[in-house]
Amino acid sequence: MDEPTNPPSPADSRPPLVAAHTRLSPIQEAWGAYARHQLHCRQCADLDGGPCLTAGQLRQVWENLTREAFRRLAGESV
Repeated sequence: MDEPTNPPSPADSRPPLVAAHTRLSPIQEAWGAYARHQLHCRQCADLDGGPCLTAGQLRQVWENLTREAFRRLAGESV
C-alpha cells in the first residue's frame, strides 16, 4: 500500500538540452514567417477574401525551400 503510484522515470529519459542560441532550419523559419503573418493579417483572416499577396509570397518561399530539401534528400543534382 505504500508503493508510489507513479514511479520516477529513469535519469536518462529526459530529452537532450539544446543551446539557447540554436536556430531553426530555413524551412522551419519560412513556415514560421508564413504562420505569423497569417495570424496578424486582416485580409488573410477574412475567409471570403483569401490570402493576401504577402502570404502567397511567404508560402511560395516555404514551398521552394521544401522542394529543394526533398531534391537533396533524393540525391538529385541541383
